[in-house]
Amino acid sequence: MMLERLEQTPPLFPLEFFSLRADVAHAKQAPSGRVLRRSFLLPSTASLLGEESFAEVALAWSFEGIFVGVFVEKPFEEASYPQFAASDALELFFDTRDLKSAGFMTRFCHHFVVLPQAVQGIRVQELTHFRTEDTHPLCDPQEISIEATFEKRAYALQLFFPSNVLHGYDPHAFERLGFTYRLHRCGGRPQHFAVSSEHFQIEQQPRLWASLYLQKE
Repeated sequence: MMLERLEQTPPLFPLEFFSLRADVAHAKQAPSGRVLRRSFLLPSTASLLGEESFAEVALAWSFEGIFVGVFVEKPFEEASYPQFAASDALELFFDTRDLKSAGFMTRFCHHFVVLPQAVQGIRVQELTHFRTEDTHPLCDPQEISIEATFEKRAYALQLFFPSNVLHGYDPHAFERLGFTYRLHRCGGRPQHFAVSSEHFQIEQQPRLWASLYLQKE
């Protein structure tokens, strides 16, 4: 009986038992896509999550905001909205206070979706769902900078989130960020960072996101 139960138990991945932390370097000035890929890549957690890695993701910080670079090793196929999960799209999740004691989205949490190509005028959109007492206006997507480059076998995204669109972002006082991402692709499973949405509702559980430590020179 015990053996049958063990055989029926789904596989458990290492990151379901351990939190993940990573150091993020400071950028003195806005880095190019080439510099982001060379000097600011985040570690890959694909092997720990049992996923296929098809992209590299970079992140750098400054007191003015956060730079993100995404380098996808597959051709761009299609963007759609609001059913973006069935197409090529990127979801980014930030917690500007990295509150691991909270089991819900606080006012310091942010959930963005990024489309490689505009759909009905939408390229970047904040989708954060707060509890009533934490509600505040979502950011103006026009304030987020996005550039996309397309090649025959790959595409890349480069973004800048200024501090005013990240509620609570204050590197002077808080040296950590909660962070994860979900990168979608047409016809395939998504790529995650630190925690998989196949096992958890990551858009509702910021305590499971990775902790990024902002390194100061």
